[in-house]
Amino acid sequence: MASPAGHGQRADELSIELFTADDQPLVRLRYTNEAGGGFRWIPDRFVVRLRPQSDVIAEDRLELRLPPGWRVLPLTEPTAWLVFPAGLPEFPVHLQLVTRGQDRRCPLLTRDLPVDFCGRNRFDPHRDRLPWANRIDDLGEVEPDPVHFRKTFRFALGSQRFFRGLYREVVGLRRLPDGRIQGGLCTGLSRTALARALGWLGREVSLREVVLVLHGRQLSDRALLAGLPWFLLPSPRRAYHAFVRDLLTYGWSDRCFDLNVPRPWRRDVLQALLGQGHTVVPYAFCQRDAERAQVWVYDPNLPDRAAETVVTIDLVRDCYEYPPLAVDGRRTTIVAVPLAPYVHGRTAILASIASPFLQAPRRLLGVVVVSVFGLALFAFRHWNRKR
Repeated sequence: MASPAGHGQRADELSIELFTADDQPLVRLRYTNEAGGGFRWIPDRFVVRLRPQSDVIAEDRLELRLPPGWRVLPLTEPTAWLVFPAGLPEFPVHLQLVTRGQDRRCPLLTRDLPVDFCGRNRFDPHRDRLPWANRIDDLGEVEPDPVHFRKTFRFALGSQRFFRGLYREVVGLRRLPDGRIQGGLCTGLSRTALARALGWLGREVSLREVVLVLHGRQLSDRALLAGLPWFLLPSPRRAYHAFVRDLLTYGWSDRCFDLNVPRPWRRDVLQALLGQGHTVVPYAFCQRDAERAQVWVYDPNLPDRAAETVVTIDLVRDCYEYPPLAVDGRRTTIVAVPLAPYVHGRTAILASIASPFLQAPRRLLGVVVVSVFGLALFAFRHWNRKR
């Protein structure tokens, strides 16, 4: 790009240079928080300089164009500005020098500044992990207990049949005669650890009992209905944004990620719903471009490897990767239901209706019945809210 007439120096010989307030070179910005706190820009101000300083263009004819909401002050030194970032980050941040009176669509100079958008939840996997991993060697064998069942649900249709049927299939960890391990308590372990980290548990509670209760409440009406929109409109990208939005709004999030949940249009969706799914606690994230983000999770299967268990979200293709599980991010999705439906879900009407049908060979019919009934109930509640 040629410089304006009357000046011998070319515009492409000029450059935009960035420095911190204490005059150190600035390579990238960070928009981040302390665990459980508000987000802020680091650094919260920086200096933009046009180099070399010259009389190519009079300073009063130059304008520094910034993202919306950012503020700028001219400095006493020629062709230098003090910039105050604000609002949510862009990827990357575009800084443009434009010349007043010229075509603003053709800036004189452009500089892209990389941004790290990173945040942490209140949950700390080293501090808040439970004393057990999701293994029979840690937890021992777990079988349904009527006392825990009554603490889990106040009301269910055909309670005894439900207790012996679907509830027993879900709440259990046992070694089969052939040596294989059946069952697991990942939902209860993840949600109990998160609830304790957020201060939602009383001091005089039995953690093991809370694990069993919250694990059983994945069958509650509230939990099933809260998860239904995530299942019908699958989107790992939306789950990521929900987690980030919580941190931006409150400084903490009470969401868990249910991974490996089948997408509804799969041919084997009904079988997959019964045979797969895994719950983890997202506790930190980092996004460095508009295409992908990483979310660090506490996985009760691998509680000592929280620094390595990372869910990668493809924000463009709306899929994800989680290497510890054999998942295909295009065939499965992430469900990001908060804790509240599990803490307050005390009825199991939908699941208890399904329980008799979930005994072979009528398993398929049962899932269809529950799905249709759940959709009808969800539609009714949604219509009632709009009235």
